[in-house]
Amino acid sequence: MPQPQQTYWDEIANDYQRLTSISTDDFHFAPLLPGDRQLGILPEISPGMRCLELGCGAAQNSIYLAKRGAACTAIDISPRQIEHAAALAAEHSVEIDLRSLPLEDAESWPREQFELVHSVFALPFVEEPEAFIRRAAEAVAPGGVFLLATGHPLFAAEWLEIEDDEMGIFLPSYFQPPDDLRQTEDGRIIGSNSYPISTVSEWMYSAGLRDLRIREPQPLPLESVEEAPYHSPAWIELYPKLAAAPVAVIYRAMRP
Repeated sequence: MPQPQQTYWDEIANDYQRLTSISTDDFHFAPLLPGDRQLGILPEISPGMRCLELGCGAAQNSIYLAKRGAACTAIDISPRQIEHAAALAAEHSVEIDLRSLPLEDAESWPREQFELVHSVFALPFVEEPEAFIRRAAEAVAPGGVFLLATGHPLFAAEWLEIEDDEMGIFLPSYFQPPDDLRQTEDGRIIGSNSYPISTVSEWMYSAGLRDLRIREPQPLPLESVEEAPYHSPAWIELYPKLAAAPVAVIYRAMRP
């Protein structure tokens, strides 16, 4: 039987790609946030630059990089998501080395190193996050960049109306944010996890990464959210919460 993470993403892949607008003309980091054109987090992309995407979905970020001449490899646990990625890459006339395998199966990752290793919201779904970061750091070539976008622990808080229509968030423990539980059609449970910023930072330093930079971007203005490289009607409904607490933390570090 496939892992529950694979089953879950296979089951929702068609609706996810149909209902979510994900650009291939800008690099996205999280729902409703500005893309890299505005945030300027990516390193300079040069022709032939080797890039590895971990947890790629339909590989929109890899397609964006490939259209700028990068040589891209992209991995996802879901064969159905990889099918969407292959179709989208063909639509944009780019070649990407697409592979379907669990991110925990580090022995099956490409053995070469990359100038850019990037991962957007895969960390919440891996079973051993520290080991994942360590293996990702090993895949970065000396002088290369590891770019990780993941769920902000504050966004795991419960959204409450306090009094006089004032809204706020309640988080029982910042150090142990509650899981966002998902369920497969056969009843298996998976969790989307978030971690304190200091914890992820320590994992990155322990993996040998340096020059760590952290961003907690605000969403675009409400009237402009449909210009975000990642948006959907469901996420736009959550705009008040995204405007009150960061949805994502973006970490950028280098391998010496």
